[in-house]
Amino acid sequence: MSKIILCAGLTICFAAVLAKGSQKPLTTKSDSELINSLSSVQESTGAPDEIVHRGARMIPLLLKVKGDQRPAYAGLGHHLSATPTIVARNPSDVVPGKTLTMEVAALYLISAIYHNTLEFAQSPYLSDHRLPVRERRALNSPDLVARAWQSVEEWSRRLDGTTIKELRSRKDDPLRGSSVAFW
Repeated sequence: MSKIILCAGLTICFAAVLAKGSQKPLTTKSDSELINSLSSVQESTGAPDEIVHRGARMIPLLLKVKGDQRPAYAGLGHHLSATPTIVARNPSDVVPGKTLTMEVAALYLISAIYHNTLEFAQSPYLSDHRLPVRERRALNSPDLVARAWQSVEEWSRRLDGTTIKELRSRKDDPLRGSSVAFW
C-alpha cells in the first residue's frame, strides 16, 4: 500500500515541490476552480489559505462539496500538530475514516472561514464529544461527518440572514450543538 502520511506543515512543502511551475496563480482562479484544486496534488498548494482569505463568499460553494469522496490534498490543521493527515494518491490507498476527503476538507474550511484561520484545530479529523474524553478518537466516520454536515447546513441558513461577523460575535460556530468537533 503506497499511502502518504503528511503532517499539516509538511503538506504545503510536498505539494509545492510537485506543483512547481505547473499551476495557474491562485488569485486568478475562480472560486469554484480554487475549491476543485483541493483534489489535485499539483494545484492544491496554497488553496486552503486563499479560500479562507476569500471568506464567507466561499461557503455556498463549499456546501456543494457534501458527499464528495475524492481525496483532498490540503494542508489543514495546526502547523505544529502531531496528528498526521493521511492522503491517498491512488484509490486503493484510501483508509476509510482517515483519508482526507473533499467533503471533510469542505467542512474544515467552512469552520476555518468562521474562525478566520486554518489553525483553529489540530487536524481535519472529527471527534465525538458525546463520548468521555478518554474514548474520543480522531476519525471521520460516516456518523460524525453526517452530524457535522447537518450542523453546518443549519448554520449556513442562519448565515443567510446575517453576516459572519455577527455569528462570530454570538459565538455561533458551524458545529455548535452537534457534539462534533475537529480534533
